[in-house]
Amino acid sequence: MLNTAQLWGAVEPVVRKHYGLEANKVASEFDKVFDVSKGKEAVRHAMEFGGPGQLQLKPEGSAMNALTMKQGPNKTFLYSVYAGEISISWELARDVNYRAIKTVSQSLGRATRLTPEYLAAQYLDRAFNSAYPATADGKELCATDHLTVGTNAYDLANEMSTPQALSETSLEDILTGLMTMKGPDGMIVQVNPETLIVPAALANTAKKLMSADKTLGSANNDPSIVNRKSAGWNYQVFRFLGSNTRYFVKTDWPNGLFWEWDVEREFMEDNSPTTLTKVYVAFFRARWGADDPRSIYGVAAV
Repeated sequence: MLNTAQLWGAVEPVVRKHYGLEANKVASEFDKVFDVSKGKEAVRHAMEFGGPGQLQLKPEGSAMNALTMKQGPNKTFLYSVYAGEISISWELARDVNYRAIKTVSQSLGRATRLTPEYLAAQYLDRAFNSAYPATADGKELCATDHLTVGTNAYDLANEMSTPQALSETSLEDILTGLMTMKGPDGMIVQVNPETLIVPAALANTAKKLMSADKTLGSANNDPSIVNRKSAGWNYQVFRFLGSNTRYFVKTDWPNGLFWEWDVEREFMEDNSPTTLTKVYVAFFRARWGADDPRSIYGVAAV
């Protein structure tokens, strides 16, 4: 018969095996939507600077105008810890209840794997909700009235003013919106589409739109200008999104959606000798958000 030390020694590799199998089971999706990296500082600051706008004419022999910068508001992002534990009693291990140990271990691994997906999706689910200010100007992530720092005007739009269902027409309107988007100085800047982000319910529609050389459902021979070849983008299904009708376009603007790890999915074992219980803990520490609303364009539910 195994003594207690031997018993716990036999249980731990079983827990780690089934935790690991579940934690690494499926490829992640949120890291195709957010730019994932390792955090370098305790606090992340999102602050925008608006420059002089257009250069002014310098008459011959005269001094050029001095350039000035305007500092926008600041938003700070702190790390958050998410953790969970499972407890395995001495009695459970002693009774060699392998199925129960396997099940709880898999559950912990599944929670570790899926929690970042749900947290990232929740951030986008709140993109149109003013109760969750997500950017430094105090606005929700996707809005029609973000602050343009250089002009002090709330006229930067990264949301469709009248939501449309996902279609060729709606994507054409988004491309137009991106082509006329303003930068921090109030001048039109070059913002290009990178990824169309859709929920599972729109996956087939997105695939058709990205693949079609001709306009979908048209009897004419009109070419499609929104497919991946013409528009230079692709699509990503983010199945954890809470809405079946909302969709987003991630752009190539820098300082966009980010996910920063401080501690990436650690797993450890502890014990409670007074209750003859082993505790297995999984946790991570991360922060996420968006530095600049130009990095994403959203369409609310229709």
